[in-house]
Amino acid sequence: MKRKGIIITIVMCIIVLFSATIFSIIKFNVWNPISSCFGMLEILFTDTKYTIVQNIPNRVVFSKTADTSNKSSGQYLDEYMESRGFHFVPEEQMGGMLVYSNGSKKEYILFSNNKYYSKWEWQ
Repeated sequence: MKRKGIIITIVMCIIVLFSATIFSIIKFNVWNPISSCFGMLEILFTDTKYTIVQNIPNRVVFSKTADTSNKSSGQYLDEYMESRGFHFVPEEQMGGMLVYSNGSKKEYILFSNNKYYSKWEWQ
């Protein structure tokens, strides 16, 4: 009887982990559900402006949408990219796909947001 309870517990844990992974992939395009969970908690409940939640296969960053200085999440993205030596190229923007260049290289970032957070996803 004790062995059956252990097996049921293990199966339930696997189902929960699998479901969390599927949700994280579909909702955030992040393969690690723990990373997306802690990234979201960090953005929602701390003063962190943005946090990188995935680097491989593509970089995904969560950001606050606004703070007390009335900065938008797009301004946080601009600050982040400027710190890396990139500048925004507005004439190449395609809807939510933003383009940044450092003169020799371009990076394409899919930008989306809602009232709680924004997501930056490198393409």
